[in-house]
Amino acid sequence: MSEEPARYGLKNQDWVLDGHFELGDILSQVAEPGGKGYVSHFRDFRVWQQGMDLVDRVYELSARFPKEELYGLTSQVRRAAVSVPSNIAEGWGRNRKGYMSLGLSYARGSAHEVETQLEIAVRLGWLSRNELIPVFDQLNILSSGLLRFMHTLEKR
Repeated sequence: MSEEPARYGLKNQDWVLDGHFELGDILSQVAEPGGKGYVSHFRDFRVWQQGMDLVDRVYELSARFPKEELYGLTSQVRRAAVSVPSNIAEGWGRNRKGYMSLGLSYARGSAHEVETQLEIAVRLGWLSRNELIPVFDQLNILSSGLLRFMHTLEKR
């Protein structure tokens, strides 16, 4: 972590007051490659961007669920997908390492909820396993990125 918090007289601040912190080798795994070298907003995190892509895909897939499921599995899988980037953003907004870790943990749990709920849709015959292979790959990459990010924060 940079020496910026000491400049402001803050010893336990996780980020400097302007919201920037330096990226290390491990954190760069979750920030966009070739980026500006620091994160100034939750939108800069690759895991947040991947979460937003997941939301798009889940809404597209769940639109094919039976109409009687609008308030059932359709609603549930959409809420779980929306929860992924939302929890990352909330963790960032609380401006403390512990809250960021908690947000990442909740986001990872929600990603696995989405995986389970899409598996249910396959079992019910609403989606095919083959069409979900890319989505399950996307979820695996996202889950791994969230886990790496959580481990990085634990080391700081």
